[in-house]
Amino acid sequence: MTTPTTQQRRELMVAAAATLLIAEGPRAITHRRVADAAGIPAGSANYLFATRRELYAAAVTSAENVRVTAATRVAEALPRSERDAVATASLLLETWYAPQTDPNLVRVRLEPMLEAGADPELREIMAVSRPRLLAALETVLDRCGFGGVGETEMIAQMLDASLLYAVGAGEADPRLAAARQVARLLDLLKRVPRG
Repeated sequence: MTTPTTQQRRELMVAAAATLLIAEGPRAITHRRVADAAGIPAGSANYLFATRRELYAAAVTSAENVRVTAATRVAEALPRSERDAVATASLLLETWYAPQTDPNLVRVRLEPMLEAGADPELREIMAVSRPRLLAALETVLDRCGFGGVGETEMIAQMLDASLLYAVGAGEADPRLAAARQVARLLDLLKRVPRG
């Protein structure tokens, strides 16, 4: 068995960091945890990424690539069919937060995304993926019978805001509560004449 090159070890670390970030959130991104997940010696982690910040930036970059790929896959696999606003909003949530929309969605996915958005370096990383994520949302809207409603950026903002509000309001199922709120927006947008 050959020893992985420095570049291969770095790639293993980045992939492991992205997986941990998506599954567990930012606190999981430590040199030791990422090295263990990557299957490389802990000492290599500090050599490959001198600081936690450098490791975290690499994790965010890779996680956003995973997110875009998963969101695009969800959107493009969706069969064209008229759906009601709540079903469409649920699919928008699934797409926007791909690849994982479990019950810890706000704590593990949304809060770290908001934190990253507050950091100038990480905000730039996330801004690169936003157009492709918005395009995935547009595909979902189109395939659900809501094509042409426009305002995809506002819908994306509403997805985030509705989830935060639902958690703050103590909703038993924040995803369903958020989907209902986004559905109201979709219904309103569908009634507004375009042009």
